[in-house]
Order: sequence, then structure tokens, then C-alpha cells
Amino acid sequence: MNKVLIKNGTLIFPHSNQMREADVLIDDGVIIQIGSGINDRKAETINASGYLVGPGFINLHVHFREPGEEKKEDLFSGSRAAVKGGFTSVLCMPNTRPPIDSPLLISYLLNRAREVGFINIFPAAAISLGLEGKMMTDVGLLMNAGAKALSDDGKCVKDSRLLYRIMTYSQYFHMPLILHEEDVDIAGEGQVNEGSMAVKMGYRSLPKTAEDSMIARDLVLAHSTGANVHFTHLSTAFGVKLIEWFQSQGAKVSADVTPHHLLLDDQSVIKYGSQAKVKPPLRDKTDIVALKEGIQRGIIGILASDHAPHTDEDKECDFNEAAFGISNLEISVPLYVKALIDDQFINWLDFWKLLSFHPAQFLGLTKKGILEIGMDADISIIDPETHHEVKVNEFASKGKNCPFNGWQLKGWPVATIVKGKILMKDSQLEV
Repeated sequence: MNKVLIKNGTLIFPHSNQMREADVLIDDGVIIQIGSGINDRKAETINASGYLVGPGFINLHVHFREPGEEKKEDLFSGSRAAVKGGFTSVLCMPNTRPPIDSPLLISYLLNRAREVGFINIFPAAAISLGLEGKMMTDVGLLMNAGAKALSDDGKCVKDSRLLYRIMTYSQYFHMPLILHEEDVDIAGEGQVNEGSMAVKMGYRSLPKTAEDSMIARDLVLAHSTGANVHFTHLSTAFGVKLIEWFQSQGAKVSADVTPHHLLLDDQSVIKYGSQAKVKPPLRDKTDIVALKEGIQRGIIGILASDHAPHTDEDKECDFNEAAFGISNLEISVPLYVKALIDDQFINWLDFWKLLSFHPAQFLGLTKKGILEIGMDADISIIDPETHHEVKVNEFASKGKNCPFNGWQLKGWPVATIVKGKILMKDSQLEV
């Protein structure tokens, strides 16, 4: 059945700052009608009464681990987790094994994504060959192959000259850069935020300065070159201040933040152990407040999960040897609801801008992120009130490494539609 009719929902129009009750009719993967009292006997109907209906959520930072580490995640399991989490599109980071640094590997990922055929999977390509930070990749060929952004995520580009050159060169192709900021000389073998918890637990500390100093350097480079630069998984209050100032000076810079950096502080490591071990590390309460205020004031314009699935063996070991990362793709939406909606930092219109409209603009996806006739029928539907318990053993993702197990959350996705196909309905996966 090609037609889908969504009835009686509260529609979210993030591009025009409007909300209203109406119906949406979809045909052949495209929105063809929006209004009240729409009926079509040939359409499969979704009753969205009491639900919020908006353009599909777009996740700017996920790790699907393919190729090379499919035991942690692959495009099939990651896509199902995305559908369950209400995400219709994702940007996959390139730090796979081997790294995504060539047109051939971009083509491989896109072909695999078509084989899986659930969500829109967009690849980010590496900034440097092999993620080694020594030689820049061929931006033009990567773009022509289908790369949507450049990133050495998992590593910081230490060589200032290399980064300056790639920023200059990327503008010719309108290719944005996504930067993981960590001065490795300052960070050393740091495991957790520098502070009382690190001392108490005897863990090696990773100072905020390691992140802030690289943000400062790269803001100067971005301002100088005019490049479109995005700072991912921002975690410090000073980082927010730095980005705000350079934005005021006209730099084309943006940032995202993860749900765990808004809901957990460094003391959470005592309770959750290696399940709360991430990079950048969980910071302190002052940083959490600054990040939330940065979102509220528009300095941080995108929400992204940094979904990082691992095997049990990766996490259930000595803390210093445990892998960094949290599996959170299918619970990111209700986690953000708890951190931002429940605490009244933003409203639902802002929520959809941060999770759909702004990411679509950043990636140049002109047919996504907007609920409008003629747009792609990628739609996320949320129940804003019903509470559910997080149960990691029910994750669609292979990764069960998550400190939020047992948390009671509300604002869960109940239906996910991609290219006009219903992939989740009544909170049940159909793929």
C-alpha cells in the first residue's frame, strides 16, 4: 500500500513555528495533502489523536560500526534501533575499521544502506587518510561518492596546518566539518573528568582544558577560513562561551550535545561505573546548566545521540580498559524530553528544530526536516505523556551498554515513517 493517512494529530511545523491539529496524507513516499477532515479509503490509517506529528528526526552522530566491527553493531541492527527511536535519517561517523576515507568505502556503505532499506543512512567521510591526521582526504571525490560531511570523530585533528587546509578546501564543495575536540597531549590517558570524583576513585583525569583549548584553536581557524564547522558532543561551559562569541563575530560554527551530557554528571561514574564512561567525559553540574542554557539561547542548535554500541566484553572489564561510549539511539528522544522539555528549557517546536529542521539544513537535505506538501514523507510521531521504563535487554541495537537501564521516561516515539513506509506503528517495529 502506497498511501498512508495520519489522522487527528497535533502537527509540528518547525520551519514556520506553528502547531495545529490536522491530518496528513502520504502517497508514493511524498506528503501530498495537509488539512482537516482528510479521508481516503485506499490509505492505511494511523490514529494520531493525542500524539505529536512532525518531520522525521535526523541524528547527526551515530556509530553503526560497519565495516569491521559488526559484532558491536551493523547497518541492519542500527537501522532498526533508529526506527524504534523515531529517527528517519542518521549520519554515520567514519571511524570504522577500515575508516571511511575513500570513495570506494562511501559507495560500499550506501549500497549496504540500500540493501537494508529502512532509514536514510548518510555517511560522513574522514578528514585525514586513515584518521591518522597526516594527509587530507580527497574532498571532491568523497562528495561525489555521497559523503555529507567530513570528520575524524574519535580523534582530534592535531595538525593545525592540515586542518586549516581542509577548512579552506572544503568550502569549494560546501562540505561541513564535524570536529571531535581533544588535545591528546593534555588528555593523555585520561578516563574521567578532572575533579573530586577522579581523586576519590583513583581514575586518571581528563581535564576540560583538553577540549576547550582545541575548540578555541579551531574557532580561530573557522573564522579565518569561513568554513562551515560543527563541534560535536560539546561538554563544557567554557566551550559554550567560546562558540557564542565567535558566532557573534560571524563565524559559521555550530554545535551539538548528547543526552548523557545533559542528564549525568561526573559523579554518576560512581553509581554506573564503566557504563557511564564516555568521551568527552561526563562533566560537573555547572557544565550541564551551561549546556542547557546554550540550547535555550540558540548557541547549541542540534541534538545528537553519539550512539556508541559496544559488546559486554568491551564494558564489563577493568574501568581503565573499558571502552568509551553509550548505546542510546532508541531512547535519545525521551532522554531529551526529560532533560529539556520537562525542565522547561525548550518547547516542542524547539525540540523538532533541534532534532529535525536544523540537522536537515546542516546536511543540505532540502526535502527533509519540514512538514509540507511535496516534502519527503519521513515522519516521527511521539506520545508526549505516556511513561515507559528503559529496558536495555529489549534494545534493537546490539549494544546494551547503557547507564539509563531502569529509568522511567516519557515522550516516546510511537510511529516512524520513512519514504512513506510505516516502519513502526503502535510502538511496535514492523521491520
